Amino acid sequence: MYYSAKLSIDPSQLTKIEREAPDQTFRKILHFITGGASSKKVEKETFAAVSVLQQLHRFFWEMGIDNIIRLSHDDIDIYFDQEGKENDLKEALDKYELTINDAMSHHFNTINLVLEHEDENFVYLIEIDINRSHSVGDYPIVIKVNGLIKDFRASKDMDEEHVKAKMNVHFESQETMDRFVSNKHYAFETMVNEMGLNVRKYMKVDDVKVEVKKKLVMPKKKGARLKPIKRAQHEYDPVFGGYHGFGELMLYGFLWSELLHDHSMHIDNVTLIGEDADVLGDIGTEGLDAGTADLFNEDLDFDSRLGDFETPDMTDAVADVGGSDSWFDMGDIGDVGDIGGFDF
Repeated sequence: MYYSAKLSIDPSQLTKIEREAPDQTFRKILHFITGGASSKKVEKETFAAVSVLQQLHRFFWEMGIDNIIRLSHDDIDIYFDQEGKENDLKEALDKYELTINDAMSHHFNTINLVLEHEDENFVYLIEIDINRSHSVGDYPIVIKVNGLIKDFRASKDMDEEHVKAKMNVHFESQETMDRFVSNKHYAFETMVNEMGLNVRKYMKVDDVKVEVKKKLVMPKKKGARLKPIKRAQHEYDPVFGGYHGFGELMLYGFLWSELLHDHSMHIDNVTLIGEDADVLGDIGTEGLDAGTADLFNEDLDFDSRLGDFETPDMTDAVADVGGSDSWFDMGDIGDVGDIGGFDF
């Protein structure tokens, strides 16, 4: 079990809607014959990369987030910390400004940042994508946040059984587990909501949307471990990016489903993630008993365990406000102290 959030940000900038020339030869010819009428429209942002990064720096400074792992410009790494260096955000941003000229700052495709942060509950992995060109209606800046429970962090000399022993304390009863999961969910949502408010405070934005979910890794067999996933395969949470130290942090996430089965726990309102970072589907409010459900029986073949459990249609991700796992719109938030009706 880990926690995941997505903040979609619409900056207060001018945008231009253009028709995008396709890659395929025939469609490209048709694009020029029809004057672009046959091609899809895209929005192109007019902001400069350096300007957005400066605003993000103020936002992160307010949050006490100053540990960067990666900063890339159009898939070229400007800064990549593979050793776990700390307090290096300013160093990375200074290097970016020295490396990228004015033309590159205005004419880019994507800027990507990956940061790490820690508080009393979680170690966070935070990934920011800044897209100059995007589909009409999509937001150009997306922040993905993963929260890994630091209580279960493994060490190099700590094997699987030691991690299980630390976890078992919270699986003694259904009430004990539910209370633990609920408290961690509340702490994660509070942090993410604070991020949304600080985006409003330190960036010029028209709108911020936030999605928060609980996610459960479903290994194909016992003993599975976190392995890096190539980004080109599909979109995935940053925890699957293979960053320094997160294999030890995520070990507990690969054990959680096994403990749910062993302790016959009821599970609900969670998104299931395969060990290859693919979204398998959702368990809704009705939930199920992990002790009796084949889905959680790791002695069975993985494909047969999935059965009719279908992958959700992720194109319909934006739902009405209705719970902690839904989208809510921060567009009506006024002053920083006004949280638009949300009670913490």
